[in-house]
Amino acid sequence: MNAKEIAQLRRQFKKDNSDFFIANIAAAYVSNENSSPVIKCFDITDYEDLSESERTIYLAILKKALSGKLGRQLTEYSFESGSDCQQKLYDLNQSRLKDPDLVKEFVNEFTRNTSYLNGYFLILAACAWQVKDQNKLEDSGSSYRFLLCSINEVTLTDIGLYFNEETGTMEKKEDVDMHVISSGLDGFLYPCYTDGGADVNHILYYTKTPKRPNEMFIEYIIGTMSDLPYDKENDCFRKMLTDVAGRELNFDTVSHVYGSLRDMVAEAEEDGVPLALDKTKMRALLEDAGLNEDTLQHYSAVYDKTVGDNELKAVNLMDSEKLSVRMKDISVTVRGDAAWKVKTQLVDGKRYLMIQIDDGLEVNGMDVNQ
Repeated sequence: MNAKEIAQLRRQFKKDNSDFFIANIAAAYVSNENSSPVIKCFDITDYEDLSESERTIYLAILKKALSGKLGRQLTEYSFESGSDCQQKLYDLNQSRLKDPDLVKEFVNEFTRNTSYLNGYFLILAACAWQVKDQNKLEDSGSSYRFLLCSINEVTLTDIGLYFNEETGTMEKKEDVDMHVISSGLDGFLYPCYTDGGADVNHILYYTKTPKRPNEMFIEYIIGTMSDLPYDKENDCFRKMLTDVAGRELNFDTVSHVYGSLRDMVAEAEEDGVPLALDKTKMRALLEDAGLNEDTLQHYSAVYDKTVGDNELKAVNLMDSEKLSVRMKDISVTVRGDAAWKVKTQLVDGKRYLMIQIDDGLEVNGMDVNQ
């Protein structure tokens, strides 16, 4: 899936949308008693049997399982050939959650194979979207049927002070009720929506904490190891660049690399497709930054050691908004598209950081003469 397809799907999660339909919702509240998960309640409900306020809440929760940036909060995975995990999800989707035994088996296995610090609320929705052909007035006849899951933390309600009508005083509300946090911890979309239809060989994983994806969730639902967290991708990239360039790593090289990355990410975002750099593309990036053959002679070994077989998602290798320069007692932050105005220069044997000044200079909120 690309960013445009995800955004297109998210827009369907609204009231009174005749092109979007939720058939059934399976929900289970799982408490964590003495570090052992216990299913406190389980139910499968026809979405239309819910009250309007309940439907609004479920729509909001499910929509958040499709939020975030592709490559960070959202990651697409492919299933291995003959995957049991894929078959389970395929059967669930085909059943439209109308088989209680099949759904209960999924919930039971999920609670046994995953772990959360606190209690949680598992929501699994069988959805359908009537995809329209933008070039025709009538429907294209294509119905995209999918499952959307959200795992939400359950915690004690914290009302704080409230007015007690009986005593006529403001009092602390006793926190005895449990409520569901609206933003999910984990979630998934299956099958993916790609090129206008269902892609049963891929699944979209959502995490609230991209620096710490839930490996147990990914292993049980998808049957694979998780990708590198986005901050680890950045660490791998910086170490690889430092080790490859060695003493040749200077300000101009770093600025050029990140400038090229910024352009590549912007172009990829226009196309709606996340860009991943493999070993070959990464070498081309470094060559374009001016690293010569002598400097790159150990590139292959360094890449294998620091990155391995992984591809690095370009969006995770940099901050697209700024370039940060730090030295003792001084920190300079430059907007990404203005990084070309900064350079280093040797003057009388000393290195200086030079910043081009255009239409004015402001210090502590005051305009000063140049």
